[in-house]
Amino acid sequence: MKAFIVFSAAFFVLSQVSLPQAAKQTGISGIVIDSATSKPLELTNVIVLRAKDKHVVTGKTTDSKGRFFIDNIPAGEFFLKYSLMGYQEYVSGRITLDKNNLGFDAGTVRLQESRIKLNEVTVTSQKEVFNNSIDRKVYNVQQDIVSATGSVSDLLQNIPSIQMDVDGNVTLRGSSNMQILVDGQTSPLMSTNSADVLQQIPASSVDKIEVITNPSAKYKPDGTAGIINIVLKKDSHNGFNGSVGANAGNASRYGVRANVNYKTGDLNFFGSYNLRKDTRYIYSNDTRHEIDSATNLPMNYDQSGTGFNRPINHFFTFGFDYAIGKDDKTGISANYRARKYTSNDFSLINIVENNVLSSNYNRDRIDYDKTYEGGLTGYYQHNFDGEDNTLRVEFHGSSGFDQEDNRYTNIYHAPQVKTTYDNTLIKNMERAGEVTADYHYKAADNMTIEAGYDGSFGRHDFPFSGEYFDTLTQKFVTDADITNHYLYKQAIHAFYGTVETEIGNLGLLGGLRFEKAYITSDLVSQSLIIPNDYFKVYPTLHLAYKLSELTQLQLNYSLRANRPESDDMNPFPEYQNPRNLRAGNPKLKPEYIHSLEFGYEIQNDNLTIVPSVYFRQRYNAFTWVAKMLNDTTVLNTHENLSSDKSAGLELVIAGNLGKLGTMNLSTSGFYQEIDASNLGYGAKKSDFSWTGSLNCSINIMKSLSFQVNSNYRSQRLTPQGEGLPTYVVNLALRQELIEGKLSVTGTISNAFNSFKREMKVDTDILHQHTIYKRDSRILMLGIVYNFGNSSKRSKDKQTEFESTD
Repeated sequence: MKAFIVFSAAFFVLSQVSLPQAAKQTGISGIVIDSATSKPLELTNVIVLRAKDKHVVTGKTTDSKGRFFIDNIPAGEFFLKYSLMGYQEYVSGRITLDKNNLGFDAGTVRLQESRIKLNEVTVTSQKEVFNNSIDRKVYNVQQDIVSATGSVSDLLQNIPSIQMDVDGNVTLRGSSNMQILVDGQTSPLMSTNSADVLQQIPASSVDKIEVITNPSAKYKPDGTAGIINIVLKKDSHNGFNGSVGANAGNASRYGVRANVNYKTGDLNFFGSYNLRKDTRYIYSNDTRHEIDSATNLPMNYDQSGTGFNRPINHFFTFGFDYAIGKDDKTGISANYRARKYTSNDFSLINIVENNVLSSNYNRDRIDYDKTYEGGLTGYYQHNFDGEDNTLRVEFHGSSGFDQEDNRYTNIYHAPQVKTTYDNTLIKNMERAGEVTADYHYKAADNMTIEAGYDGSFGRHDFPFSGEYFDTLTQKFVTDADITNHYLYKQAIHAFYGTVETEIGNLGLLGGLRFEKAYITSDLVSQSLIIPNDYFKVYPTLHLAYKLSELTQLQLNYSLRANRPESDDMNPFPEYQNPRNLRAGNPKLKPEYIHSLEFGYEIQNDNLTIVPSVYFRQRYNAFTWVAKMLNDTTVLNTHENLSSDKSAGLELVIAGNLGKLGTMNLSTSGFYQEIDASNLGYGAKKSDFSWTGSLNCSINIMKSLSFQVNSNYRSQRLTPQGEGLPTYVVNLALRQELIEGKLSVTGTISNAFNSFKREMKVDTDILHQHTIYKRDSRILMLGIVYNFGNSSKRSKDKQTEFESTD
């Protein structure tokens, strides 16, 4: 807490002395929004006309939030003319400025979309790389070269505050406890293996990434670190539009994709298909030194392994939107994902007890893996008395099936005994649904009220069967000791309300969320049911104070939770490696976090600087611990810590370098204190760690650009040891042809082959060192062709309108 107070004091001083205090502003200001969606309109031309002769006096364009401020206007009478391609021109009423009143607030101006077909116009303004609003940081990724050949997983590595491990697991400010949303909604595909799904979705389908470290009460409180919202592209051009692409890389990697959009009148159809074939070589090593608690004798365990698999992934999306009339619209979308592969893994295990080799054998595995998942989303929206008073009802439903059919062979070298065989069949069957109703009301020009209901329901079924080969009967026999069945059910009902308003230079967004959760863990094979029902209120508050046109202060608070998922609570191990087990904990409690953040924003047309400090206090925090079950077997499972405190300082710098390119830089250092005394691991532990990332795109020529991205993460603290540092560097080059319709891109991921996961455990009875590495140095060459109306303008030169909703 002391660190947070020091950081807060430093930033208060910075806000007072870093820039001259702004004099009282004079001129004309206002905000321009879309009359149908209430979203801000960027790059709207606002022209000041002299009233007597309509002569142009001056003018400006709106920023990414739709705001404008025009100064240096002489006294007199004027009109304001608003114009934007695709919208009807609007001229204001007469405005009078005199010596007693040199300032005028035009308020909120709503432009209506034009139904007149316009000839092609090229606008050479670029969309801002970074935008900071009251409750989120928005990163526009359309100019990211990785988007041509990579996946969303590759794209996230370029976003400040986000890190990713060698398996594609995402962390936000060093924490893996976050929500990943798609278009602001919980995605059915993210509920099982988000890392795998992110590696399948093409980056080219993404419009922007939103990082929300303290979400408002509208969003689920799940994810103690916050929310990463992936906003997909939506083509609104009339006619038939789309793109096709293909890429190929080293080790026989390849992929193809296509997306199409057809709009006619009030009806819009869309669909996409993505095929991805990977090659994955895996290396791992697990070295342990243990002390037998009964005999006090040493035991050394070493396991080295290699693996190979080639998953093939198919990903489909399709749907439609339909405007029923002026005040009603509806739509349905669906997605389907299928993955299959055969994995071959080879492990060599050595066990030395009291300095004598007791066992040396190979444990080899063949796994026939398949996954099928599908989801359906439908919505209906009605506008009451205009676009500022809306009700939107949505339904999400999904079903998934995942199966691992593992065949093991154990070949013994010392002592030499007969080869043994065992099999495990692991299934995960899931059904989930969600119903939401959201009411949005513009109470005044400076006040918006939002309220709604969110109900989510899920059922996860985990049947697990094991068998061994009986040499007497020459048949496989069910192994009753490891065969089990686990069933997980949940139903969560939530009601929320938020109010957003502006009082002078102060912006405020406050809310409350009320949740009642019904959760049941059913250990079917043990005839034991463990309920976990609870009620919780989650408050949120966001404040933004505008110091000047270029600077503002922000203060955010939220109470968030991390509910155990079905895998976290399943107590039955999978027995892939009998010496190194991993299981859940059905008695795991939800963890709660008080998150407080204070930021200072400096922004002009080309540069945004956002230093911030944050403090997080976690209760019942989840952590992985290693437990000795016997002399040679370790169980890795979840436990709740007494507390976990962290305070950090983050700096984000994002800039548009003009014709030269764009860049963003971020670094975050945080102090962490862990209290694991309730688990028997001694006194409190503390450590300081940091992360840094740099993403820079350089325009070598008008149609040729180069990108470099690098990420570093220092050591991080665990209750029993530490995770070692990691770093990665990615490179990309893109050439555009045929006026931007065709692009050719080459990328190198993990250019220095440095990416790996390395962990250490250091307790009184166990010293463990594990390394896991994949062949993640990937060379890819891709080609993309855009067709239809939307292809007439190069994507990094078209007019873009930023939304911070």
